[in-house]
Amino acid sequence: MIAFFIGILASILGVGGGVLFVPTLTLIFGLDPKIAIGTSLAIIVFTSLSGTVTYGRQGRIFYKSAVFIILPSVAGSIIGSLSTAYIPGSVLSLIFAGFLLVIAFHILFPRLVFIPMITIGPCFDDRCEDRFQNTIQVRPNYLHLIFWGGIGGFLGGITGVGGGVINVPALLSVSMPIHFAVATSTLVIFFTSLSGALVHTGLGQVNLDYLVIYSTGAVIGAFTGANLAPRIRSEHLTKVFGLFLVIIVFIIASRVFA
Repeated sequence: MIAFFIGILASILGVGGGVLFVPTLTLIFGLDPKIAIGTSLAIIVFTSLSGTVTYGRQGRIFYKSAVFIILPSVAGSIIGSLSTAYIPGSVLSLIFAGFLLVIAFHILFPRLVFIPMITIGPCFDDRCEDRFQNTIQVRPNYLHLIFWGGIGGFLGGITGVGGGVINVPALLSVSMPIHFAVATSTLVIFFTSLSGALVHTGLGQVNLDYLVIYSTGAVIGAFTGANLAPRIRSEHLTKVFGLFLVIIVFIIASRVFA
């Protein structure tokens, strides 16, 4: 039920479920932070695959742009995941709390720009036409996608949170519409979480029992949330969720320093 409701919230608000997978696994079920991070990434593999199939059928994925994010993102995810083997669990909890705080401020203050546009170097043209007869053309910068892709992948590997919180703003900054940015980011997250999950599995940092249960609940919740989203005004819910994340940050910090 916990994973089911996380899936609903993630679908309605457009945030990665990892921001709640890791806290619930550690704070409620007492998993070691390293195992919670690895298990969260493994769960996201299944939820992002489900989303990618849906968005692919809608024709809303910019595949060319996705490639230039995927390659550095996978490399960053592997590096971030491997680094967890050498970082104490308490430090990982604080890193996660800090990242969660950034996400919370981004939700509460959406006008704040924390993913600046990189304009150095060449650009390329990318075009997408969805099944609703919408034709979108963007001209992103290679270095912009490569840099933020690597950052998102590294943070995902070390925190267990999908890189959508980095990918989506990075894509929005190149004038990609929100629905297309979320769809493209979901494809990227699949490869990022898959590479990170494989590394964490090799390190013995994935709990298979929680993986199966959470994945089942989250996928069902994501489908439910997708159907509920058109009927729900998410503005106020988003603010409440942002404040909820701040509370989680304080709970995690208080446990680390207790």
